[in-house]
Amino acid sequence: MEFNVAQLLKEPIGAKRVYELCEDISELDADLAPEGPLTGAVELLRIHSGVLVTAEFNVVLLVECGRCLEPIAMPLSVRFQESFRPLTEVSTGRYIAPSEYEGQEEELEDAALLIDDHHILDIHEVVRQNIWLALPLVPGCVYEDPNRCPFFLERLREMQEAHADLEDESTDQVDIDPRWAALLNLHPEE
Repeated sequence: MEFNVAQLLKEPIGAKRVYELCEDISELDADLAPEGPLTGAVELLRIHSGVLVTAEFNVVLLVECGRCLEPIAMPLSVRFQESFRPLTEVSTGRYIAPSEYEGQEEELEDAALLIDDHHILDIHEVVRQNIWLALPLVPGCVYEDPNRCPFFLERLREMQEAHADLEDESTDQVDIDPRWAALLNLHPEE
């Protein structure tokens, strides 16, 4: 997912290139487990400050279900748009300081958003970050209702058996912190 943009940077604002992607991302992040290649399209558009990258891709990742803890295949559709700025001018090789561009200082100095001095635009890091952003916080398997998932019910029984001894312990003798004792009057008796 590296693109030589030297010729694009020589062209006028508005020039663009479109590339189809079919990339193996198994080496992208050790914590990501892709089921297949990343497929999609990338558009590179020449803008006043460098290159605007618009990407839309699909990938299927193997993740752990948040309920039943079984591995599931999670299809993701990701779309992002990022502005990349060159480190050097193509024609002269002169270093371009971040102060010569408009924008947030953090964005101008973000290494993931720089076109290197050989005019190679690398989108690996931006793709990795956007895949993580597209993943749900708690991935779920195909069962909408957790009570219908056989793996969830099995795990629930295992947990209840493992913690059954805790429920049997008597809780009659509870030490109450004297600082909280006044609040007990507000709690209705059960």
